[in-house]
Amino acid sequence: MLIVLMGWLYVVLMFAVAQNTLLATLSILFFLGFLPTCYLARRARRQLQRRRDRRDET
Repeated sequence: MLIVLMGWLYVVLMFAVAQNTLLATLSILFFLGFLPTCYLARRARRQLQRRRDRRDET
């Protein structure tokens, strides 16, 4: 999963660099880079917390 995320961020960075304006670059980095990464990190954190809670119950 980590290698896929790194590849995605690389593609987003290359796409953002090719834009004409700074606003377009920052928008792409935010909406295609930062937001999906935060979503995946939050999801992974929840999954780890659920596993930890299930392990602690037994």
